[in-house]
Amino acid sequence: MQAPASTDERVDVSTTGKHVPALDGIRGLAILLVFAIHFLWSGNEIPSNNPVLWLGEQVKSIGWVGVDLFFALSGFLITGILYDTLKDPHFFRNFYARRTLRIFPLYYGFILLVTALLFVFHGSWNRWELIKLLTYTRNLSFPAPPPGPTTTLPWIAFNHFWSLCIEEQFYLVWPLCVFLLRTRAKISLAALAGILVSLTIRIVLSKTSIPEFNPYILYSWTPSHLDGLLMGALLAMGMRSKWEQRLLAWSRPVLLVGLALLCVMDWKCTHLLFELYWAVSIWGIPLLSVTFAALIAASLRKGSWLGRFFSTGFMRFFGKYSYGLYIYHYTLANLTSGFRLSVRAQFHSRLLSVLLPAALGVALSVVMSVLSYHFFEKRFLVLKRYFEAHSHEPKLDNYVAEGASQTLV
Repeated sequence: MQAPASTDERVDVSTTGKHVPALDGIRGLAILLVFAIHFLWSGNEIPSNNPVLWLGEQVKSIGWVGVDLFFALSGFLITGILYDTLKDPHFFRNFYARRTLRIFPLYYGFILLVTALLFVFHGSWNRWELIKLLTYTRNLSFPAPPPGPTTTLPWIAFNHFWSLCIEEQFYLVWPLCVFLLRTRAKISLAALAGILVSLTIRIVLSKTSIPEFNPYILYSWTPSHLDGLLMGALLAMGMRSKWEQRLLAWSRPVLLVGLALLCVMDWKCTHLLFELYWAVSIWGIPLLSVTFAALIAASLRKGSWLGRFFSTGFMRFFGKYSYGLYIYHYTLANLTSGFRLSVRAQFHSRLLSVLLPAALGVALSVVMSVLSYHFFEKRFLVLKRYFEAHSHEPKLDNYVAEGASQTLV
């Protein structure tokens, strides 16, 4: 299992003039999908007479797509921010300073926390894996096998950090591309070309023996998984062009068709297991990208039920704390999974042995993330006010979902 996703960048006053609550809720959906794959564990066989366990397994099996939703949303927001601030004299300084203040403190803070835990529990780092963590390059092994254990404590999890690596590498390169290209047409063509290149790389790799050696190369290697970020970038440019109304009108049918095709793919390729079915990695990733871009656009329609749903407090809560939830949850899922056998022995219920540890893990993740945000991350986030870029160009002001707050934040 992005992953992605690290971004907690709101559509804010420095770039669009308004905050769009529905986008927080979409981020909340992404983290809940990621939660499913790591918390809803029920064993290798699901009893047919227990519909709750069966449903949980189905949700768990597709939870990995939450990372692609993170990617699409990140590409949409980041590209919009970059384009809207092109005329800012401090274009690069402001963008990278704000990204650094949002991403680095928690990322490296977690690594420091793990270092302390290793000292307490007499563990140690795998030094090479630590170097890759520190440099956001843990997903770039090629054609080597997937990364090995990061520490000697098996319950500490960094496997999901591959998606953070992809996003950070995207943040390093894409601003320069936008700055040099400058126009909507050129940025859109570059994004489309990047999507086609990424697809071509996956097709070429699938014809070699490399995926047999490392099946994750089609999924977690940056050049082969840019579709979501760049499809989000395409949507950002489209929403700032004469195509905006058509995109909004087409978003719902495209979303429905995309979901239908994903259901067919799930039927043909059991649980969309990209490790077993290379077709999922090759064609499923661009299909997810288009579907999630349509979901974002449909949520921006005035009065849409999707916009209202994603604007609810529940969905926005998980969106607000999604970065911390993503960082902490996998380790906490590993810790709470140890209770499954004792719960099963105590209550003789397979259902409870799934739900109780999951509920405990989610609760601990929420508490940890809320405390982390308010007592640690916000100390850095307040500094973003020194790096705001105010633009007078028209933005997404006309596409705030009905019922959304009009307050500048």
